[in-house]
Amino acid sequence: MSFLFLTLALAAEPAWVQVVSLSPTTLPTDECTTKASIKPPGSEVADTEAPTTASNPAVEQPKMEPVASAELSAPYDVSTLPLEPLRGRDADIAAVREVFMRAAAKKRTTRVAFYGASHVAGEFFTGQVRRLLQERFGDAGHGLVMPGPPWKGYRASDINLCAGGTWYSDHVDRRDGREDGRYGPAGIDVSPADLASFGWVQTTKSNPQGQRVSRFEVAYLREPGAGKLRLIVDGAPPIEVNAAGDTGPAMIVLRVPDGPHRLQVMADGQVRIYGTYLERDEPGVIVDAAGVSGRTASSWLRWDMSLVTPFITRRTPDLMVLAYGTNEANDRSLTPERYATDLRAVLTRMRTATPGAACVLVGPSDRGKLLKKGVYGTWPATEWVARVQREVGPEFGCATWDLQASMGGPGSMLRWHFGASPKLAAGDLIHLSAEGYKEVGTRFVEAITGEAVDSRP
Repeated sequence: MSFLFLTLALAAEPAWVQVVSLSPTTLPTDECTTKASIKPPGSEVADTEAPTTASNPAVEQPKMEPVASAELSAPYDVSTLPLEPLRGRDADIAAVREVFMRAAAKKRTTRVAFYGASHVAGEFFTGQVRRLLQERFGDAGHGLVMPGPPWKGYRASDINLCAGGTWYSDHVDRRDGREDGRYGPAGIDVSPADLASFGWVQTTKSNPQGQRVSRFEVAYLREPGAGKLRLIVDGAPPIEVNAAGDTGPAMIVLRVPDGPHRLQVMADGQVRIYGTYLERDEPGVIVDAAGVSGRTASSWLRWDMSLVTPFITRRTPDLMVLAYGTNEANDRSLTPERYATDLRAVLTRMRTATPGAACVLVGPSDRGKLLKKGVYGTWPATEWVARVQREVGPEFGCATWDLQASMGGPGSMLRWHFGASPKLAAGDLIHLSAEGYKEVGTRFVEAITGEAVDSRP
């Protein structure tokens, strides 16, 4: 079929958003056969991450109680655990429930935005949340995904991704990163190194969710000297978008007939891409997952909010979920008092961007540590990080959900790894397995909706 496009002037869109309407084209049938290399923007070395180092002297932590591995190997059934509810002020919990009462009417798009560290970046936890909410309330699109890999092993649930050539990635504390704060709404930017480098995002073929899209929204940075984006939908000729101009947010929206589609992204010259959003013109739920491994909530304090806020407010989240805390608990220089100060500053920024959104703070997961051969302990700081969230959250209208408590409390990571079958925790005793993330995702959906999920993972 022929390919036509028309730029539309829509009064509802801000001046920095360009909208293009596309006619139907043929979806490519080729499969992904390439992998991209990833580099930081300021160096030609291979992909690495900056080490996490304490900026202040270590604070004395409580000693870990040793537990022998023989005590942990007894069979452990997580289905016997009580469900951890949302906690906080009644009004804040009611605001979260109201989001899903509106979603149940299936007359609008309900947007849920997750920000966090590795538990969000891995997309197993948020992928389960997305699937369960879309099963119940409708599939309004996948939401945020990076068109090129920001790190090795980058993945997303219920969407097909492919990349080739070389991509540059940047975020807070990236080794050889820019550290200019211009990371965009997900706290990440990616850039194809040349026209031979590409990335594509495509609807799934057989998954229950993710088979259709009505529009691709590509967010990027407009700045002096930037190059041109080159975008290809399905098998059509490319659309070129000039990213050069005064520094500011920019987006191009590619409208397509609702159905299966692929968007391929390239660039002629340097263009910092903030992400691609897949949405549908159908009522339902969208879950954006903006996570960067190893980071803390204080990363927000190093973002240029003039480039973050316009993107967030344009899409108006109904529910903001901040799932940080595991890395805060690992920072031996951090005190409860300093963490509370940082968290208040972060939530002030979040509330400026999303004054009307319901809010949930997700606490850190439990964490285990090998003390000596056959003897393990539980990370002690986890509990006070969750306690500070419970104290500070209500000041900003945020309910809280204690992930450690949902897992069964202190020591649960060890039981999820040694006693559960299949294993629900990874061998590093920090992260969960894919099945473990599905379990906590299910528990979180039950907490925010106030209703039981019909089937467990």
